[in-house]
Formats: sequence, structure tokens, C-alpha cells
Amino acid sequence: MQTRPIKTAAKVISRMHCLPHAVCGLLALAALTTLSGCQTPAAEKRALLLFPPPPEKPRVQFLTWANGAAEVEEGAGALERFVLGDEERGLRVLNKPYGLAVHDGAAFVCDSKGLSIARMDFKNKTYSLFGIRGPGRLRKPVNIAIDPLGYKFVADTIRKQIVVFSPDDQYATAFDLPEPARPVDVAVFENELYVLDNDKTCQIVVLDRRTGEVLRSFGSPGSEPGQFRLPSSLCIGPEGFLYVSDTMNWRVQKLTREGEPVWTAGQPGYQVGQFGRPRGIRVGLDGIVYVVDGATEIVQMYDSNGDPLMHFGGPGRTPGALDLPSSLAVDRSLIPYFKDLAHRSFDIDYLILVVNQYGPHLVNVYAFGQFPEGFTVAENEIAAIPDVPEGAGIGPAEEPSPPEPRRTDDKQPAGKTPAASPDGM
Repeated sequence: MQTRPIKTAAKVISRMHCLPHAVCGLLALAALTTLSGCQTPAAEKRALLLFPPPPEKPRVQFLTWANGAAEVEEGAGALERFVLGDEERGLRVLNKPYGLAVHDGAAFVCDSKGLSIARMDFKNKTYSLFGIRGPGRLRKPVNIAIDPLGYKFVADTIRKQIVVFSPDDQYATAFDLPEPARPVDVAVFENELYVLDNDKTCQIVVLDRRTGEVLRSFGSPGSEPGQFRLPSSLCIGPEGFLYVSDTMNWRVQKLTREGEPVWTAGQPGYQVGQFGRPRGIRVGLDGIVYVVDGATEIVQMYDSNGDPLMHFGGPGRTPGALDLPSSLAVDRSLIPYFKDLAHRSFDIDYLILVVNQYGPHLVNVYAFGQFPEGFTVAENEIAAIPDVPEGAGIGPAEEPSPPEPRRTDDKQPAGKTPAASPDGM
């Protein structure tokens, strides 16, 4: 993918006893095999996928990926092959993830096809599902926000509600939204919930976090600042401002919590600083704004003034590449469980988890940080995402016409159904 030169990274902000004997024997063999060296040796050298690549100063390193229980639970992959049938094993992998949030060492992933929330608990090395039955049964979960107490607020587009789960993942309640309703994302700030509604009203509805009472709403359809066209994601930054991915206006917006515009950034196109399909948006504690582009299949980074900094990812199916990415999360609580995968000289500030809807690598883990001043990485240690073959992938947008909603950007395998709307949900 060809892009215009981006700002240098220096511009980035500094900072069984009841089982038959034969089965028991197989379990023992599987456990011994797992423990005795079928995993990649810790000392084995791994190629480094860095963004931007040297000779520029790298700020982002790809670490690993996870698709389900096999990457979370110790020995789960080997045991599953011997014990679980196809049906149960299918419940222990993600089907079509969309949004995610991280809390206290665990990633909570909305599975829009599996109709559940997957708890990938890297701290306790467990994998579980909730929202699959009873009054908390989810119909199409697309995004999730978690408050400091551990309550989960799930935007469900078919239920037309924000479904609330307790810190122990039990159903608590559900909040209704004014009709017509199509909630696609939710953010928490103190005792308020900010719900992005991309039905024909294109508004942000503010609810009382405790009762679900509607406190206020703002926004309307259109292309002026503070208006939206099929918005797909929102978040609240550490300074208390709202950030919205305004998908079919091909831009992102920064607003006050009362809906007053602060700035807009982006225009139609497929270069850095432009958007083909902006989707998930999140802000780090350092103020860097991260925006997933489902068309170019990269994550763009902006400063708090809306100026582009750099990008990472790229189309493909190799580890570290992105395949119809949808959302992301920025987190520090997971660092202890992934830091050994980073280069020993790479100082990690926080992790960035990016969701692919398709492909062999669904939840991708990147580290944001830096090498010591003057440190150089040997050329033979560096990996790269292969170039897109000429004539394939995404070409430059023609100005001034905005790009049409693409069906081929999904790049699904044969048999996959293209997304029905520009937000890909």
C-alpha cells in the first residue's frame, strides 16, 4: 500500500478420574507433550515487526495474537484436541469479533456472530463466555465499555439496548434507548453513559450510568461539525472530551461532552490523514488518538489536536497484518503478561489490542513504546508485512469525489458475506 510520507516517529508524543483409562492416558500424553517442549522455546529468536521500520525510530512493535481458549489457557490447545467435541470446541474460539475492552488483565471481546462476550483472562489464564442465556442473552453485541468498578455495558444493535453485566459477568439490567435505536458503541465517564446511535437520528444519547435515565442527547444527520453520517465508534479521552468515528463523512471528530465541536480531522481517501472507512476509535492516556480504518486496514494515530502522527498494521494475513479490522483497546494492565514477547530493549508504555473480523489472527497485540536513544536493531532481526501485489488491494481515491462504500475491502474468504453497511456490523 503506497502512502505519502508520514510525520517521523519523533513527532509522536514522548513518553478425571471418571474417564475411561484410554482417555486418561491420552490426556496425560497431551499434558506431557504440552509441558515438555512443543511450545516455541523461550530463547528462540523472533523476527521483529516494527512500525515505523528502521531507520526511523520504531514506536510500535507487534507481539502476538489470540483467537480463543487455546491462546489463553495453559495447555488448552492440546487438551481440546483429545477431549472436546467439535461443537464445544467451537464455543471456545471467537467467531466474528467486533468490539473489545480490557479490564484488570482480561480482554472482553464482543462476538457478533457467536452472540456472546468472550472473557479472555490473561491474568488468571481462563477463557469463558457470558451473555448467552436468560434475560442477559445477547442478540448482536458490537461494542463494550467497562467502568472502574468492573461493570460491563454492551451495545446490542438488535436488542436496541445497553445490556449491563456485573463485575462477575452476571446479568444486571438493560437500558432502553429512544426509538428508533441502533446503538453501536458506548463510553463511560463518571456516572454517565454516552451511547452512539447510528440510526437515522445520528445522535449521541447520554444516560445515567446507574438508572439508564436519558439525561440529554445531541448530534444530527449531516456533514457540518457536530453532525454525523453513519458514525461507528466513540470514546472519551483522559481529558474528558468525546471522540467520534464519523464513518460516512470520512473523518473523526472531537467534541465536548455537551456536543460542542472542537475539531474534525480527515477527508475521503486512502492516504495517511485520510480515511476510506474509519471505525473503532480510542485514546491513550498520553492523548494519542487511535483510529482503525477498515478500508486501508491500518490503524492511524493522531495527536490531541487532530494532526496525524504515524500508522501501523497493513493488509494481509501474516501475523501483525490486519484483515477487516473493526475496533481496538488501549491498556496497561496486560503488560506483565506480554512483556516477554517484546524486544528486551523496547520500553513498553502500553499495549494496543486490535480486532480483525476475519482471517487467522483475530485479536492482535501490539506494544507502544520506544528503544533507548541511539539503540539500533540489527537488519536481520527485522520482519516486514509483505507488499500488496500490484493491482490488488486498495488504490488511491480520486479527488474530489469521496470513495464509494467498498464491498471488496472486507476481503472475506469465499463464502463470507460482505458487510451490509459501512460500519461493517
